[in-house]
Amino acid sequence: MEIVHIDDLPFECNQIDDCPYKERTLSYAVGVNIPTPGENPDEVFKECCYNHYVFADANSNENFKNDYSAFYHQRQLSTETATYKLVHLETGDEYNLNNDTFGTFFPFNSFPTNPNLNGYLIQWKRVLSQIGEGNFQVFKSIVVAGITVEFPSLVFTLRQYSTRKANRTIRMDVIMNGRLEKSGVNFTGTAWKHSIRVPGFFGRREAQFEEDNIIARTFEKRQISMKQTNEFKFQTNLIPDCVTDEIIDFMIFGNDIFMNDYNLNNHSYNFVRFGVKFASNDGTYYSPNTRKAQLNLVFNDKFENNLKRNYY
Repeated sequence: MEIVHIDDLPFECNQIDDCPYKERTLSYAVGVNIPTPGENPDEVFKECCYNHYVFADANSNENFKNDYSAFYHQRQLSTETATYKLVHLETGDEYNLNNDTFGTFFPFNSFPTNPNLNGYLIQWKRVLSQIGEGNFQVFKSIVVAGITVEFPSLVFTLRQYSTRKANRTIRMDVIMNGRLEKSGVNFTGTAWKHSIRVPGFFGRREAQFEEDNIIARTFEKRQISMKQTNEFKFQTNLIPDCVTDEIIDFMIFGNDIFMNDYNLNNHSYNFVRFGVKFASNDGTYYSPNTRKAQLNLVFNDKFENNLKRNYY
């Protein structure tokens, strides 16, 4: 906003005039948005009987068996602060997330491409080894223009990994770059990592083939090239809106998307950090008997390199 001050006092003799030429002076006020917390995810989970599981393996460093979750904040003012804490809901113990004890801490100025971004990447294996299983919640507290606002996360139910416990779940991992215009968060050059596990299924490959041919003078059809592309289904069980929003409004925008399927009855066990690209939305199912919804998304191969060329 621009505020224009004009001196309209009359000239007087034998006095020092602070504004002898009646010039205009400009002053500026910086406008900021004060964020408001939405519906508490914990209350949503209680209402719709939903548990948001994360797994970690105390005996393995394998990525497939160890989940992680990321939290971030884009500040508007240089004086703005954003802090994070982990709360063990069973004991009430609080742990400040301002170092690398439970993962990786990114203070402001960590990223040359965006010094106004900070955050924390929780490695649930570290939480499991130092605290143990239980229900956890992350609270982000920001102070902007002298106003403090706190945002609670989902309630994470941490368990020791096993194939039986992880059965019937899928995990989507993303690496985010670029600027999200709606939220104003700039991940350009940060390679920001995030992951989410939901009950559901990934797979059901449908192979499609594309063949290029030429017709010889003898009317014989000769193959020039043959290409295969694959389509995969991503289907969740009924999940609450805070989870569907995170997938639709954030995860799908990832520059790199990787799928991990844990279903024991899956036709293929090869979906481990499996690279894909988003293709389409097959339609979200909204149940008339619950607030939860079911996502039905379609993905394609990340690399379309399954092809053969013939040269004549």
